[in-house]
Amino acid sequence: MLAHAAEPGRQRGSLHAFLIASICTLARPGAVVDINVAPDRKQWWPGAPTIDLNPQGRTQNKKHRALVPVLPTLDRWLRAEYATFMNLEPAARPGRGWLVNYHGRPVQDVDRAWDTMLTTLEMPKGREWRSYLLQHSLATLARNRGATKWDLEGFMGHSDGSQTEVYAIGEFPSIVTALTGILADLEKLAPGAMHRSRTEQENAAAQTGVTKCKLNQ
Repeated sequence: MLAHAAEPGRQRGSLHAFLIASICTLARPGAVVDINVAPDRKQWWPGAPTIDLNPQGRTQNKKHRALVPVLPTLDRWLRAEYATFMNLEPAARPGRGWLVNYHGRPVQDVDRAWDTMLTTLEMPKGREWRSYLLQHSLATLARNRGATKWDLEGFMGHSDGSQTEVYAIGEFPSIVTALTGILADLEKLAPGAMHRSRTEQENAAAQTGVTKCKLNQ
């Protein structure tokens, strides 16, 4: 899926961003497409260790959206989108800043791109293969890699909103460890597909080369 979304020149940026954010946050599809770096949304800012999946002005409901750690992969994507946002003239910024976007504009879902991907990759279709499959599958993988029940419930917003959850901001160490391992495995399976663009991929490779040279000196 990642290799398909990251294929250069295919105009699959919204699907690519959706996959990355879904993997890094374990969020529901609706919360993923709602991620925005604009300061007035108060979800994230450069250097923030967490991202609030519940934007400013949205009332929490039974589908609770958590405050979760920002993994390095997601941080790179958020910073890139923030740079794009800040490069706009102030008058052009309202309505922009969406991580999952189509030419800068928000999208309600990635259903069409998702269906095209399933067809192209000759994968099964049907209700059980909708985009929320990512959350379910990744949660299972994380649990099998040692994520605790408490961390998983809090990270995915499945807690009941008790007073404990209101006052305790979790760091979710077992989830972070599990997802870091999953991301590393995905990078091996689809080299470069975790990067936002080929330029970023090349820069990362160059930096790795510089680091190796320094270590060998």
